[in-house]
Amino acid sequence: MYPEGKQILVIDDDARRRQLIERILTEEGFAVTAIAQGFSAIRAAANGPFALAIAAVDLPGTLDGAATLRQIRARQPGLKALFTGDVVQWRRHPDRMGDDFIPSPFHRRDLLGCVFELLQREIGHGRIAGGHHSRAG
Repeated sequence: MYPEGKQILVIDDDARRRQLIERILTEEGFAVTAIAQGFSAIRAAANGPFALAIAAVDLPGTLDGAATLRQIRARQPGLKALFTGDVVQWRRHPDRMGDDFIPSPFHRRDLLGCVFELLQREIGHGRIAGGHHSRAG
């Protein structure tokens, strides 16, 4: 599976992490739209569709990463998602929607591994990078 033409939406208020993700993905040939906050991401998604969204779990304000993705998925139900940030916040989040998580900081190869796997996978099999399932049980 080749990235050419695949649109990825990156939503992260941490400018350094957002720019790193954007750079890694564009170097691999993905088309990236990088946004700093939830409401702007929802507006950008209206111009979609996106193959994948990568969102910070801990976006500040009234729309954290999961809330932002919920609203975007109201328009694009099949959107796959990869969350990043603090693993403790991810595990405490009640609405993980079967998506994947990669703890920050992460290595380039781990990010790309998650992205390529998600783009090939069916919806609903969430896990944390490294093989640990993301669903608390």
